[in-house]
Amino acid sequence: MLYKPLIVDETVGNSEVIVVLTCGGYDSGLPTFRTLVRLRKGLELYSRKVSDKIICAGGDQLIEAGISSSQSMKETLISYGVPDENILVQDETINTYNDITYLLNKYADKFDFDNSIFVTSSYHTYRTKKILEKKKIDASVVSAEPYELGAIYWSEKMDLFKEVAREYMAICYFKIRGYI
Repeated sequence: MLYKPLIVDETVGNSEVIVVLTCGGYDSGLPTFRTLVRLRKGLELYSRKVSDKIICAGGDQLIEAGISSSQSMKETLISYGVPDENILVQDETINTYNDITYLLNKYADKFDFDNSIFVTSSYHTYRTKKILEKKKIDASVVSAEPYELGAIYWSEKMDLFKEVAREYMAICYFKIRGYI
């Protein structure tokens, strides 16, 4: 009941770029499961030829591997056959608002972000859309697979509750800060 109002999943057509927001990685260099779910959606859009460019956004450092989570995402996409030159990395920031703000500035001369697609976890799409609206960007926001809604075990349900509660707190924080 609390989860579904957070989901924004817009219809997309051809766009200039697909932006996949990270959900972190492990110190060993592997993306987290949530990041992989987001990448899967980005890869699906890329495979459908919605865009030939992907930006991996988010910069938390994976200490042991010596790379950022966005660089880990790029390496994963390359392993699935996406050419290196079609993947850009924005790994200078570490939270959603700063990730979006920085990449809009970093690639302002390269892409029209009104004609772009932002991919993130289903519960994270509402906040992403609100940030873009605040920045007057009319991008499409697409939900990765909402696998969390199929939680069977109590531990999965508790994890879902934690993520949903965290997201509502983040929305409140972002409103207070004026980010949305």
